[in-house]
Amino acid sequence: MPASAQIRSPTSKPDEMSDSRTSCGWLWLLAEPRNSKACFCQSWTASKTFDATKTAPIVSVQRGSPAMLEQVNVFYEGWGERWQWGTLVSTTALTGRPLIVFEYSNEARQRGLELSSYTLPLEGGKLRRDFPDHQLYLPGPVYDSLPDGWGMLLMDRLFRRRGLTTARIGPLERLAYIGSSAMGAMTFEPVAPEGQESDVHIPLEQLAADVKQVLRGNGGEFLQALLLVGGSPQGARPKALVYRDPETGGFTTAATPGFEAWLIKFPAKEEHAEVCAIEMVYAECLRMCGIETPDTQYFNLPDGLAAFASKRFDRRDGLRIPMQSLAAFTGANYQSPGVLDYVNFLRATQMCTNDVREMARAFERAVFNVAFNNRYDHPKNFAYILSQDGQWRLSPAYDVTFCEGPSGYHQMDVMGEALEISRAQMLRLAEEAEISPDAAAGVIDSMCDVASRFTAIAENLCPQVITRDTLRMIQSRIDQNVARLHHSQADGGHGRFS
Repeated sequence: MPASAQIRSPTSKPDEMSDSRTSCGWLWLLAEPRNSKACFCQSWTASKTFDATKTAPIVSVQRGSPAMLEQVNVFYEGWGERWQWGTLVSTTALTGRPLIVFEYSNEARQRGLELSSYTLPLEGGKLRRDFPDHQLYLPGPVYDSLPDGWGMLLMDRLFRRRGLTTARIGPLERLAYIGSSAMGAMTFEPVAPEGQESDVHIPLEQLAADVKQVLRGNGGEFLQALLLVGGSPQGARPKALVYRDPETGGFTTAATPGFEAWLIKFPAKEEHAEVCAIEMVYAECLRMCGIETPDTQYFNLPDGLAAFASKRFDRRDGLRIPMQSLAAFTGANYQSPGVLDYVNFLRATQMCTNDVREMARAFERAVFNVAFNNRYDHPKNFAYILSQDGQWRLSPAYDVTFCEGPSGYHQMDVMGEALEISRAQMLRLAEEAEISPDAAAGVIDSMCDVASRFTAIAENLCPQVITRDTLRMIQSRIDQNVARLHHSQADGGHGRFS
């Protein structure tokens, strides 16, 4: 990083500081603007100058320390490489306002590896700021490394137990607590003790019991251990990073060379243990529909507990695989239903991968979600991974299960419809994906065939685990979706576009 790199006031020249396109640049993807509030820019008011290259102002993360971090270095560790990707500087200590400034390192610019080509291209102003509030004022790829739901709950409770108020917990503190355990290929320094990989073995039965205690508001003594093994994954349900012995099939929470990296999740508060079996059945249905899915495993644990595990696709033979969610790529606020639709998903996929085949795979994901009633289909539940030769592609499917969605609606609509999606609308979406009518009809019909057999598949895979009432309810919803996706007058029964 050049020694002259500094954070300047609004009088800086355009080539020295630029607005991030993260906050509203993705709007071109929309067929029409859906939520003007999603485009948020915070004005820059810093009046002081701060040298982003000096390390002296950095405050080490220590237990109970009231000081806030002013700088975090971001490292890229994809495919066995390790080099500094950039630097984040917080102006909170200078201005009292939660503003983050980012600068690419010289090495990142020289290497030319685009990890965020649309919202944070390498070409542009030296210093970037005005990242949206829904990303905690962080660049999209960095925000993607932070957990939500369970991970945030663990982090906040641990902070409170150490006497830290929310006013003293900024995004950089959270990154330090993620440290080297972040999903994907990014790591962060300095690292808090909780940011190190776990070297402690916790049996799955004990892990599930500890999670249950924390969900009940107890289990403070488990917080640090749970943060070590489960503080970084995203999603609402409790999760933990585990490692599988490829020879014995046994699992451990201790990071072990030669073991496979897996992710295990448990039921959320007030959820029945059968939700884990349901997700296992959905993973099997994905495979039957020809959709790439990680290896999965279901655990029936003592005391009525259960777990669902999947092999991580952001790790391979001990190497980190770069990944970014659809939300990070577009800068969209995944917490706002309807902020993106499936047309946006197709266009973003084409832009990210530059491969029409990946757009066809994105269409298959849409058909599956509609047929199988997965309505929690927000932009963080789709992702792209980077191959070793630098090619982006759709990641394997993840977090796919039965869900009614907000008020019964899909988070992402199909051609303007988010409740009762028809075959005609799916065929119009296929046209956006450059898929022929006959090919699209084949995809729809084959997935509807699998969906119609959901109950039989579940009873064969997880006998007597999912209650009959639950199976009847899921199959009923699926059958309604399938009926709408069958041939209708709108397409004349021949798979033609309306």
